[in-house]
Amino acid sequence: MAKPIPFPGGGPGAADIPSTGGALAAPRIARICALGLGLDELLGEVCREMLSLCGGEACYLAARGPVAAEPEIWHSAIPGAWPDLRAAYRPGPLWDELLDRLGADGILAVPDAGELAPDHPARAFFGAHPLKSLLLVPLRFGTRLLGVLSLHTFVASRRWGREEVRLAEEVAPILAAALERRRIEERLRDSEARYRFLADHALDFISLHDPSGKYLYASPAARRMLGYRPEEMTGCPASAYLPPADLQRIGEGDRRLMAGEVSAVTLEHRLRRKDGTFAEVETVSSAVPDDRGHFRQILRVTRDITERKRMESRLFKGQKAETIGMLAGGVAHEFNNLLAGINGAVEMLGLLLAGNAETERFLEMIGRLGNRATVLTRQLLAYAGQGKYSPEIVALNKVVLEDVPVLKAALPASVELRLELAEESPLVAGDITQMKQVITSLCLNAGEAMPDGGILTIRTRREGREPDALTVADASGAAETRIRSGQPVAGERSVLEVSDAGCGMDPGTMERIFEPFFSTKFIGRGMGLAAVRGIVETHDGEIVVRSGVGRGTTVSVAFPASSGMPKESETRDALPLCGTGLILVADDEDDVRTVVRAVLESFGYKVLEARDGREAVDRFRERRGEIDLVLLDLMMPRMTGEEAFAEIRRISPDARAILASGYDESGRLREIVAAGFETFLQKPFRRRELGQKVGEALAKIPRRESPKR
Repeated sequence: MAKPIPFPGGGPGAADIPSTGGALAAPRIARICALGLGLDELLGEVCREMLSLCGGEACYLAARGPVAAEPEIWHSAIPGAWPDLRAAYRPGPLWDELLDRLGADGILAVPDAGELAPDHPARAFFGAHPLKSLLLVPLRFGTRLLGVLSLHTFVASRRWGREEVRLAEEVAPILAAALERRRIEERLRDSEARYRFLADHALDFISLHDPSGKYLYASPAARRMLGYRPEEMTGCPASAYLPPADLQRIGEGDRRLMAGEVSAVTLEHRLRRKDGTFAEVETVSSAVPDDRGHFRQILRVTRDITERKRMESRLFKGQKAETIGMLAGGVAHEFNNLLAGINGAVEMLGLLLAGNAETERFLEMIGRLGNRATVLTRQLLAYAGQGKYSPEIVALNKVVLEDVPVLKAALPASVELRLELAEESPLVAGDITQMKQVITSLCLNAGEAMPDGGILTIRTRREGREPDALTVADASGAAETRIRSGQPVAGERSVLEVSDAGCGMDPGTMERIFEPFFSTKFIGRGMGLAAVRGIVETHDGEIVVRSGVGRGTTVSVAFPASSGMPKESETRDALPLCGTGLILVADDEDDVRTVVRAVLESFGYKVLEARDGREAVDRFRERRGEIDLVLLDLMMPRMTGEEAFAEIRRISPDARAILASGYDESGRLREIVAAGFETFLQKPFRRRELGQKVGEALAKIPRRESPKR
C-alpha cells in the first residue's frame, strides 16, 4: 500500500502535475481579501476560489474553537450531490488527534484515502465518509494551530500537484491571519459587550470627559441619578451640572490628574438634577492614557450618597443629642444637690427669721429663683431621658383639665384656648408630673407663636397607626413640612395634640426645633421642645410636628395606648409633719446633710448622719434597735444607696428606707425603689415634701419595739 505524501514544514513533495492557476493564486486571494467583505463571506469566497485553483469537488475551512466547543466551518462545493462533511468536524479526541498530527507533520496530500495508514488520525476521522482523496493544510498563527483547510474528491482519486501544494502553503498564512483577526474581533466584541453591560447596569454613574471636562460618554445611570438621558449630557461641559462652589475643586483635581501628579482623585460634591435640586455624590476620577501614554481623557465613577449623607447627619445628631444628654444629666445631678442645700437653707432661714418683713422679701426672691432653677434642672433631666420616677395610668383628659387654670393664667389674654377632648379619655402609662410638663411646654410655645393673638387648640384622641408622610400640600399649593422624633408607636396610640394659628415655621427652622434652648424669639426660655422630646421618648412615644409658613403649627404627641383604671386622687387626711423617732441620713454632700438634719429636727425627729453608704451600714449596725428610718442618697462613694440598703436589710429585714436622688444614671431607679424602699424623694425637695415623705414612711408599719439588750 502506498503511503500518503507528507510535506513537513510545508515543503513540496507531491507528484508533478501542471496547474494553470498557481502563479496567480496569491494575487487572486489577496484581491478577495481586499474586497471589504465580512469575514464569514470572505472565508466562503476563499473556499470557492481554492476549489477553482486547486481542483477537487469540495473545500472546507474548519477553525479550532475553545475546548469542547464546536469548530466554525466554512465550505464550498462544485455542483453535484456530494456528501456533507461538516458533521465530521466535531470536537473530540479524533479532532484533537488530527490537528496534533497536522501540527507535527505539516500538509497532508493523499491521492487515495484508502492508502492512509491504519493508525493515521485522518482515517478514523473521515472513515465514515466516502472520500477518494484529500488535501489537509494546517493553519498556523505563530506557534498556535488555528484550524485546517481541506480539499476533497468523492468520485475519483486525485493526485495533488506541486503547484497546488505550493498554493496551499501560500494561502495558509493568509487564512490563519484572517482566523486570528476573527478571534480578536470576537474577543473585542465580547469584551465590549461585557463592559457595556457593566456600564449600562451599574448603579454608579460612569462618565468619560475630555481635558476641558466635556462629557464624551454618560452611562444610563445618569437618568436614574440625575434625571437626564445620557445623550442629553454628551457634549455638554461638566460645569453645567456643578454648583459654583464645587467648580474650583473639580478643576484642580482634573489638573493634577492630567499632569500625572496623582493616579486618582476622590471628591464629595454636588450634581444638579434635571428638576433643579442637587444630589450629594462621591466621584472617583482617574486619567485615561492613550497609546503613547499621554493623558487625554478623564474617567469618572460617581456614586449618589444623598441618602448616606442624610443617615450620617441623623447619626451625628443622635450622637450629639446623646452627648448633650449625658452632659445635661450630669449638670442636673450637680445642680440638684446644690439646690437641695440652697432651697432647704432658705426655708430654714424663713423659719428662723419669721417676722422680719425686709428679710422675708429677699428670702422669697431667693426661693422663687430656686424654684426656677429646679424647673430648669428637671427640664435638663427630661432631655437626658430622666425623671420618669412614678409611672401610673394617666387619663390625658384629666391632665389637660387640671392644667387649664394654670395655662389661662400664663397665656396672653389675646389667646383663646379651645379644648377638643375625646369622649372617652385616652390612657397613658406615665409620670403625671411629666405629662403636665409636656402640655405646659407645648401650650406656652404655641402662645408665643401668636403675639397678636389667635386660637390655641388642645385635642386628645385614641387612634391606630398614622400613615407616614413628610410633606403634604393643601389646595392652594402651600407646603406643610413634617418632622418626626422618636420611634413610631405600633398599634393603638393615645394622642395629645396642640395646634396654634401662628406664623408657622420654614423647613430650616423645623430642622432645629429639638435643639436645646433653640428659639426664634430670644434666648433664655428653657429647654423648649428638647425637654418635651426627652419626656416623650422616655415614655416610648413619638412626636410629629407639622408646620408651614403662614399655616400655623401642630404638635402631635403619641404614646402607646394603655388599659386599666387611672389612679384616683387620694382623699385621706394629710399626715402631720411633726413626729418622733431616729432617722439615719446618708449623703456624701456635707451641706445637704446639714440642711436635711435641720429640717428633720425642725419637725421633732432625731438625726444620725453618715457620709457614704459604707458608714451608713456601720452606723445602722451599731444602733439598729434605735433607728426608725433610713434616708439614703442613691449615688455615694464606697457604697451606693442601693448596695447600702441591701446590707442594712441583711442586718434587719424589717428596716425601712427612703431613696433620694436627682439623677438616675443607671436607668434602674424604678427597679431599685421597687426592691424594698418605702418611697422615692426627688432632689431638690422642699421642706414640706421631706416631712410628708418621712411621715408616710413611718406611718405604713407600726413602730417596732426595741429589742431587749
